[in-house]
Amino acid sequence: MTNKSVLHDHLDGGLRAKTIIELASNLQIKLPTDDENLLEDWFFENISSRQNQVFNKFELTISIMQDSESLQRIAYEAVEDLRKDQIAEGELRYAPMQHLRKGLSPQDVVESVSTGLKEGMKDFGGQFNPILCAMRQNEDSLEVANLAISNYSNGVVGFDLAGPEFGHPPSKHIEACKKIKNSNIGLTIHAGEAADFSYIEDAIMNCNAQRIGHGWQVIDGCIDTGDIYTPNTDTARYIFENQVPLEICISSNVKSGASNVNLENHPAVKLLRSGFKVTLNPDNRLMASTSLSREFRLAREHLGLSKDEESKLLINAVNSLFSRE
Repeated sequence: MTNKSVLHDHLDGGLRAKTIIELASNLQIKLPTDDENLLEDWFFENISSRQNQVFNKFELTISIMQDSESLQRIAYEAVEDLRKDQIAEGELRYAPMQHLRKGLSPQDVVESVSTGLKEGMKDFGGQFNPILCAMRQNEDSLEVANLAISNYSNGVVGFDLAGPEFGHPPSKHIEACKKIKNSNIGLTIHAGEAADFSYIEDAIMNCNAQRIGHGWQVIDGCIDTGDIYTPNTDTARYIFENQVPLEICISSNVKSGASNVNLENHPAVKLLRSGFKVTLNPDNRLMASTSLSREFRLAREHLGLSKDEESKLLINAVNSLFSRE
C-alpha cells in the first residue's frame, strides 16, 4: 500500500522514544525510564481520556518541545517517520501556545516547526503541512486562529480545537471558528471522541467544521440497520450528504477508554460502507503505539476491510487534505 495520506497526526504525540531520552537528558528533565523500549511502554500505558491521563503523557513530550532546535528536530523526524510508512502527503498538528515556556513567541514556534517540516521534505520527499490547534480549555483560540491565518505562507493549512472535550463544546470558541471560516485556512474540530453526539452537532451546525477529528460517534445520530448506519438526525444527514470527512483513529479510540468501543465493534468500516467519508489516521503514533499502516491492518484483520474499501479510504484521505490553492 503506497502513497497514503494522513489527516490527523499530532506532532507532540508521535515523538521517537530515543529522541525524548536524548532531549530530556540535555534539558535535565527526569523521565520514568531511560530505556527506549520501557519508555515506549510507559507512553502506551494508562492514557484514558476520561481521566485526563493522556494529557499527562503530553505534558512530558511538550516539556521537551520548548526551544527552536527541539521543535525543528521533532518536526523533521516526523516527516522521516511518515515517509518510512509510505505516506506521501499529510498534515501534522500541534498547539503553538503550549511551547512558550522558555521564551519563544507563538510566531517563533510556528517558524521552527515549519523549518523542520521543510528540511524533512527536502531530505525525504513528500508534502506535509501544519495544522495549528487551540486548546479548548483555554481562552486564546482567537489568537491561535489569527496565527494560523497569518502563517498561510509558512505552510499552515488548518485550525483545530483539541484538548479535553468534556465541558468544552466547540461553540465556546465560535469567534475563532468564524474567523477561520472567512479565511483560506481549513477548519477541523475534535468532536465525538470522548464526549457525546452533541459535540459533533455543535462542531458542524454552529462552528461549520469542514472535517471532524475522530467523529465516529456520528453513529449516535443514525439508525443501526445491521449492515449500515442510516442518518436519522439533521447533523448526521448533513455529514452524510455533504461528505464531511471523519478523521477516524481506531487504535487511539480503543486505547483512550472514553467509550466502550473496541477492535471488534469499532464502527469505522461500517461507517465507510454506509457511505460516510471515512479516513483512517494514527492520531498519536507514540501514545497509541501505532502507524497508519497498522491502522489499515487492524481494519483488515478485525473489521473486515476489503481491498476495494481500502482503496476508498486512500481516495477519501487525499481528497480531504486542506487545499493550498
